[in-house]
Amino acid sequence: MKKKSIYIVTVSAIFIFLAVCQNLCASNVRGVTDKSIKIGVLLPMTGPAASLGVHLANATKNYIRHINDQGGINGRRLDYVMEDDRYSIPPAIAAFKKVVYKDKVFALIGPGSASQLTILWKKIQKEKLPNIAIPMPEVAVTPFKKYIFTIIDTYPGQVKVLVDYMINDFKLKEPRVGVIYPDTEVGKIDLGPTLERLKKYKIEPVTKEILNPAAVDASSQVMSLKRYKANCAFHVGTITPTTIALLRDLKKLGLDIPVFASWGAMLGEEMNRIGTVAKKLYSVHATSPWYDKGPGLDAMRQITLRYHPGTEKPYRGTIYTHGWICSLVMAEGLKRAGRDLNEEAFIMSIETLKNYDTGGLCGPINYSSTSHKGGDSWKIYKANPVDEKFTPLTGWRIAE
Repeated sequence: MKKKSIYIVTVSAIFIFLAVCQNLCASNVRGVTDKSIKIGVLLPMTGPAASLGVHLANATKNYIRHINDQGGINGRRLDYVMEDDRYSIPPAIAAFKKVVYKDKVFALIGPGSASQLTILWKKIQKEKLPNIAIPMPEVAVTPFKKYIFTIIDTYPGQVKVLVDYMINDFKLKEPRVGVIYPDTEVGKIDLGPTLERLKKYKIEPVTKEILNPAAVDASSQVMSLKRYKANCAFHVGTITPTTIALLRDLKKLGLDIPVFASWGAMLGEEMNRIGTVAKKLYSVHATSPWYDKGPGLDAMRQITLRYHPGTEKPYRGTIYTHGWICSLVMAEGLKRAGRDLNEEAFIMSIETLKNYDTGGLCGPINYSSTSHKGGDSWKIYKANPVDEKFTPLTGWRIAE
């Protein structure tokens, strides 16, 4: 009897010791406890991209809620700390410092713009903070950055696919291209590859016009397009509200030309609710709209509507899908990392994603120990104000 008691006490002590060690190990990892993982989220909740930030925030909240309702990941729930980066660099820096130094998050989703990521990437690397980036500037992945992952292709890929479509599929005769871009980091990032790709087809823009994100009037830019007899507009570095302003002034000033726009033009569905002014808008995008087909999209809609019944319409924008994929990849990496979680285990687990099928949410995602650029494929869409949906004109295309 005495030996049995000693055995029970010894076994109990071992279990207690192991549990204490596990808790101590978890407590040594920033943002990780025995029961939770803290995720930082930086999004533009106010400012010129606020309408997009709301969709990103809702997608993240709904996905994390779903994960927690399923029991969390490897016995831990996900807790998020969401901060407004205001689509501006100073607030993004302040928000970053808060979630890292005060809230001590394990990983980060965001920030909301290429300009912000261009400033923050050095801090992300210094703090060894795993980051699922929302914007996709080339600086995020080249040269290789261990702690930063993008879920889709970088910006140069989109304009290459878009220019190729305009020339080879749309077959615009004697193109006189007017390029419109914002005087921002993302505008400059898009402008260079655009001019380079046009040059491949021996096309020199007839004019280059600046239209910034907060603009509500594009009449002077449209007048320049008319003056230089442009027969198409190539609108890059944009976000949905800015493209809407351009389309409205094109109609108001009687210039009936096609507009080929970068992915930001179709981040929201407002485009399909502005009537016939959008009938000649063509856009490129790397994620699928809310109403598209595929098991991943079916799951996204089902989960979202479970938490928000009766909200099928108005349709959520492609930016909602984008936020969903960011959360999906984050969760998949955490699952694969296992219970013994730390930054290195998480990085290595995401790098095991090969030809990862999102069920139609986007093209295949691939990572490795030398590349953290997740995707490389885009589709061309046309705005359709009649049924208020973007119509896909191509399958997934890779920039050559």
